[in-house]
Amino acid sequence: MATAINAAISGLAAANTRLTVSASNVANQSSTSWIVNGQTVNQSYAPQKVDQASLQSGGVQARVSKANPAGVTVQGMQSSNVDTASQMVQQSIAAYDFKANLKTIKVQDQMQKSLLDIIS
Repeated sequence: MATAINAAISGLAAANTRLTVSASNVANQSSTSWIVNGQTVNQSYAPQKVDQASLQSGGVQARVSKANPAGVTVQGMQSSNVDTASQMVQQSIAAYDFKANLKTIKVQDQMQKSLLDIIS
């Protein structure tokens, strides 16, 4: 029974990663410079993406990587390759993932209570 809860917890962690990456992409899409090791570097934001994979033991794992291509040229200027509409979809998916995984935990809890009622 703990497997369902563990799977749901890994799903919550993956949803959190998806939401964090998406929020970072939206917040930084217009950034044109960064401070790296105390030096200002003039380059557009390199967006990230989340790849989610099933684990054999149950649950999922989210891996963060750089989106490819990181930038696009618009009217001769380099810009980050962030599609705001796509990021909004990713945030909605993360919200649904949170709800589904929380529901799984709630159902698991109810099943354990029912089992304890039957045994006692």
